[in-house]
Amino acid sequence: MKSKLILLAVFITLFGFTNAQNYVVDYYLFAATKEGKPIKFGKQVKGANVTAYEIKYLNTDGETKRKYIYELNKAGNTTYTVRYNRENILKSKSYQTYLNDTFLTQQVSLNKKGDTISLSYYSFSNGKMMSSLSKYGKRTFEYFYAYNDMGNRTSYIYKRNGLLSVKILYDYDSVSGKLAKQSTHNKKNKLISIVNYECNYQGEVLKDINQSKVCIRTDVLASGGFIVYNDYTNPKGKLIRSVATYRNDSNLLQVKAYDTKNKLVSGASYIYDNNGNCVEYTYYKNNKKWQSIYSYNDKLLLSDYYIKKEGKMTCKVIYNYSFSK
Repeated sequence: MKSKLILLAVFITLFGFTNAQNYVVDYYLFAATKEGKPIKFGKQVKGANVTAYEIKYLNTDGETKRKYIYELNKAGNTTYTVRYNRENILKSKSYQTYLNDTFLTQQVSLNKKGDTISLSYYSFSNGKMMSSLSKYGKRTFEYFYAYNDMGNRTSYIYKRNGLLSVKILYDYDSVSGKLAKQSTHNKKNKLISIVNYECNYQGEVLKDINQSKVCIRTDVLASGGFIVYNDYTNPKGKLIRSVATYRNDSNLLQVKAYDTKNKLVSGASYIYDNNGNCVEYTYYKNNKKWQSIYSYNDKLLLSDYYIKKEGKMTCKVIYNYSFSK
């Protein structure tokens, strides 16, 4: 979970103050329901020896809006994806290649004519991603990563069309090994922002550099669960806070986000069944509410879910699986 919280802080830096307060909650939303699927979906597919599955998106009249088919390797990772439109006509497809069925090494996406839309390459060392290169026509996007002896990331470099776009350096506490500071440089390699991760940090104000602070605290509950407070102090000294509550099995129960005036701006809540599967997810923002209701089959795999906005259903999604013999 620590890595997720660090990643959250990284995104806060990249997105800036205006989006930070929304992204705090939206990050947890993404982590818990990636692509509309509860977080345990990947592990469940692998455990049930699924070789392929189909997803159909239906409108309120029960008509298919689009369809996806995924083929998987033995590790449960996607090796082939195909997308169809509402007329069941092929729109695009993609292929993924892995090292030892685990580490993604190449991905190619094709349009309905078979022409290449994008091509990506990935490299790993000791289980860590070292670089990636993606091509979209004449455009290229490159990412480079470096790590210390503890396996913690020490740098992140992003290039567009061969030119530096963003560079981020990470410093760690020599005693605890925890992330202490993150420094972001622009395309001219000029330092533009610093995020400090020490809760009691007091430092020199640097001219023309956005300085902010992230303080992550955890309180243990009598029930065995815990609460994570993520306080983000923006460059103007204004505090933005998110509060996430977890059960004793580490399943996320709820998260709330507060703006610089300590006003609740958005939040989410989760309900689980006896197997620990999420059966209901609710997200609210600006006095509006969205819900996703999940159902599972006898193998405890996600069978379908539907989305409601302000109490009215907007979409239903159905899953069908193929299993190894």
